[in-house]
Amino acid sequence: MHLIGSLASPFVQRCLIVARAKGHDLAIEHPPGGSMQSDEFQSISPMGRIPILALDDGGHMCESGPISMYLDEMLDGPALLPEDRASRGRVREIEAIAAGEFAAGLRPTMVHRIFRASENEPVVLAGIAQSDRGAVALARLMQDSGSLYAVGDTISLADAALVPFLTLAMGTSFQPEIGDLLARHSFLTAYLDRALADPVLARTSNEMKAAFAGILARLDHPVPA
Repeated sequence: MHLIGSLASPFVQRCLIVARAKGHDLAIEHPPGGSMQSDEFQSISPMGRIPILALDDGGHMCESGPISMYLDEMLDGPALLPEDRASRGRVREIEAIAAGEFAAGLRPTMVHRIFRASENEPVVLAGIAQSDRGAVALARLMQDSGSLYAVGDTISLADAALVPFLTLAMGTSFQPEIGDLLARHSFLTAYLDRALADPVLARTSNEMKAAFAGILARLDHPVPA
């Protein structure tokens, strides 16, 4: 079993955190055919994006949320969902908003400004507004958390979602709107600073920074210190 994707991807890293927190290291391979546009990759990825989990029986699983849940249920090691039902619900809430609002809102900046696929400033600004709404919601859900982790005193699926997406935001904070977003919601960076005391989460952040710095340099963008 291995992941198909890139260490620079927060969605790939979300899955890696789950495996590593449970004591497992998953290998990462590049998309078959050499790119995400290849026929070979498109044949195994319904949405044409990473990550893809390649299973031992030859099957494949897509999307970081379902892959994370599968790995948490299938791999030996500590569960990344709390036993308490209320806490489990809070983890699910944070996961959903981190991925569906905060991270989704960053995507137009990545597509139109970082990768320069096209120009569409209204879509970029609408995305920033979506991330802002997500950050407001996360602040409400996490307002009582002063620990290293988003929910409770151990790493959970909420941290597996938050840390990669926040690392991506930090890595693109040279974009003025994203820098302003993080400044407005400093609780996010305060949480990230705390969370990086966990070696599993720190490894993800360091891997993403190194891989993403290479991408930014090739695209002639500023590389964050």
